[in-house]
Amino acid sequence: MDVINNHLTIVLCHGSFTGALVWQNVIPLLVKEGYNVVAVDFPTRDFKEDVEYTKNLIDRQEGNVLLVGYSYGGAVVTEAGNHEKVVGIVYIAGFALDEGDSLGSILGRREDQGANSRILDSKGFLWVKPQDFNKCICQDLSEEESLAMSVCQKPLHLSIVTNTMGPNPAWKTKPTWYQISDNDKMIPQETQIEMANNIKPKKIIHLNSNHASISSHPKDVTNFIVEAASSFK
Repeated sequence: MDVINNHLTIVLCHGSFTGALVWQNVIPLLVKEGYNVVAVDFPTRDFKEDVEYTKNLIDRQEGNVLLVGYSYGGAVVTEAGNHEKVVGIVYIAGFALDEGDSLGSILGRREDQGANSRILDSKGFLWVKPQDFNKCICQDLSEEESLAMSVCQKPLHLSIVTNTMGPNPAWKTKPTWYQISDNDKMIPQETQIEMANNIKPKKIIHLNSNHASISSHPKDVTNFIVEAASSFK
């Protein structure tokens, strides 16, 4: 497949309770469109560590970078997006945090529909109960389709939930795009709309999707990312 833009790499950042392979339905479509694509797989043990993982991957790329953050990955790209190589940010049902915001404060705006489905272990890591993974995160998929995601889930340390965003969120200086998942049971649609309106993106789209739109609506998500990427030809 010919690369149509040798000067731009799309860097994908996953969310909580998932790893980089959550992008497996989107990556082939982006590559087919002719883009260089890499996906960071950060540990979700510490926010600063996850940001550094992302920045290190950005450092390795030649030319400019379009960051794409799904769910918790949105918080990561909000910080890592200040890297000089980053030219834009795409949020996929992501946490577009403002200064002083945390994942916890954002989720605290409304009833947390997934609260009873999460458990905290003795090491301070949050997990989604395997039997509840499908209905909380990817109810558009069958139980069989979401089984591997549930079995391979990556827990999120509680410290990440309480970590507050610093004074320079990248969306203040970089162009952004935001995809809202209208049937989201992790980040309510209304909360996503508030975050999207706050960052004043170049474009907002709505998908009739669960939280994991990258798994249930990969073509729509890919088209949105490609639209953003095409701005930098």
